[in-house]
Parts: sequence; C-alpha cells; structure tokens
Amino acid sequence: MAYDRALIWLKGQQEDKQDTDVHYHSLTGEGNFNWRFVFPFDYLMAEEKIVISKKESMFSWDETEYKIPPRLTLQVWDADHFSADDFLGAIELDLNRFPRGAKTAKQCSLDMIRNEHELPTISIFKQKRVKGWWPFVARDENDEMELTGKVEAELHLVTAEEAEKSPVGLGRNEPDPWRNQSRLCGADISLNPPLKEYHSHSAKGIRPDTSLMWFLGPLKSIRYFIWHNYRWLILKLLGLVLLLMLGVFIYSLPGYLVKKMLGA
Repeated sequence: MAYDRALIWLKGQQEDKQDTDVHYHSLTGEGNFNWRFVFPFDYLMAEEKIVISKKESMFSWDETEYKIPPRLTLQVWDADHFSADDFLGAIELDLNRFPRGAKTAKQCSLDMIRNEHELPTISIFKQKRVKGWWPFVARDENDEMELTGKVEAELHLVTAEEAEKSPVGLGRNEPDPWRNQSRLCGADISLNPPLKEYHSHSAKGIRPDTSLMWFLGPLKSIRYFIWHNYRWLILKLLGLVLLLMLGVFIYSLPGYLVKKMLGA
C-alpha cells in the first residue's frame, strides 16, 4: 500500500521546493494530485538562461546574480510515517529543449530518456503550453537506469503582466480553481490535471475508492487488490474450468444419448 507525494523545484531555487499533499492508501501505487505549482523567474532569451538572485551566505549584505539553465526537476516519494521517505523516481527537464510528452501513459517509456538526443524536442519558451506524460526514472543497485513511474503534467508559461492580470493559487487554492483551466505563472506546472482515464476529476482532488483506508472498506480493498494484480490468472483459471466442463460434457454426451435411445 503506497503513500505518494510529488516534489518539484526549479534549478537554483531548491530552497523554494514545492510539494503536493500525500495520496494515502493507494493500492496500485498510483497518485492523484490535481496540484498547481507556480515558479516566477526572469529569463534571458538571448542566452537561454534564467537569472537567480540570492545571497551567497547568511552574512552577505547584497544579493549575487547567477545565470543558469532553466531545468525543472520533478520527483515522486513514498511518504512514510515512522521513517525517512523512500525515493521512487525523478525526471529533470531542460525547459529550453526537452522531449515532447507522450499522449498516453502506455506510450510513455524509458526510451524518452535513453534516446532523448535522438527524439524531437520542444521549448516551453516557444510552445508556451505543453501537456503530456513523462517517465520517472531511478538507478538500480547495478547503477542502471530503470523506469519507476510515469507522470502526467501540464506546463504553461506566462509573462509577468499576464500573471498579474490572471493570478492563480498554489495547489488547489483559489483563484482559478481546478474546474477551470490551470496555468503557470512564470513557469506554472499542473501535476496530474483532471482527465477521463483514471485520475480524479474535481477541483477538490477526489481520489478513487481504493484510496480509502482498508479497514473502512476491507472487502472493497481486497476485491480491488486481488482483481488488479491477479485478474489474468483468475480469467485463465476460469477459462480452464469452463474448458474442462465442456470437455466432460462432450465426452459424456454420446453415452447419454445412447441411454436415451435405448430407454435406459
């Protein structure tokens, strides 16, 4: 049973990390968030870099400007109550050029990371709005990259003037609730926006029934867990039983018909 949460930050602004709430009791490990992140920044189009101003240390009087590539990091963690959270996977997107998101979860694969330099790329600074599926990856014990999850996100870039005219709240807060189109300010990321497949649909981020605590609906949870993990095995067993019954019926049918003809 998983307890998922997502964490996002812009390179150079690690101290301003933003995270979602925790999706508790996910039987499938699937997290539904419907969460908005807002990252204001200054961008130099000619240099393709963002400008970060911050103090070098707590004893510095003045802020120092840094020009760094605009890289967005998304991570997903398994939240634990009594120990440190477990890292599940991450993806880092260079907002100047990153692979276009897959249209569906099935089309989202590890090849989007492995063959990143061979795939066509897009820029959020030209596209302005991007939506799709991207893979979460992690290193296994052999230091090889493995697919650990998938995330559907929407990135929306607006100018400071546009952001001031149409402000938005963080997470699911007002203004601009989730039932309206979500958008980013500076760089605005909407994680798992509402869709018709298997993510929650409302502004309040309603989660599926399987997110309920198991002791509130044990039969429903057990039924879902068994069916989700063993449905093909169950269907194969049922098919095998039906075939056996059909075979016994065909084997017994001639004898039964002979008895009927002889009146036995």
